[in-house]
Amino acid sequence: MKKFFMIISIFSLAFSSCVKKQVKKDLSESEQQSGFKTEAISTKTLSAEGLTDETAEGDVRKEAIISLDTINFDFDKYELSENAKTTLSKNAKTILENKYTVTVEGHCDERGTNQYNLSLGQKRANVVKEYYIRLGVPEKNIATISYGEEKPLCFESTENCWAKNRRAETKVTK
Repeated sequence: MKKFFMIISIFSLAFSSCVKKQVKKDLSESEQQSGFKTEAISTKTLSAEGLTDETAEGDVRKEAIISLDTINFDFDKYELSENAKTTLSKNAKTILENKYTVTVEGHCDERGTNQYNLSLGQKRANVVKEYYIRLGVPEKNIATISYGEEKPLCFESTENCWAKNRRAETKVTK
């Protein structure tokens, strides 16, 4: 019995040393004047007024990720509606003006198998990618990924909720 508790103690000690902690550095004015510098990055937020800068100290990311307008799809479909094309045209203009690289994420509602939804999500991401290319966004600046049903926006089992989850999101980095 003592061996059992000793083994548990050793594992507990070993795993507790592996825990990562996020540390925020707070510096006084004297530390900053002495030449000790903190790193701050500028994040971009997309709003109705356009992109705005926000500074976040202690953030380890070098580039901030923002989302452009999302489009939605009909049930079991991956064709672009006229509204979707209008939205993607606006997104493409922003992408081209700012020389963004783009990741198009394909999403589905919870109905269907995981494998089917991953495939459908990829088809949705690909159709958006092809449309961006037709609008002049360089293919090398576009990546796609399918999340299938894994990242829902809404968790209710209703048609209104499912409609929100059938989407393609465009995420960009500068």
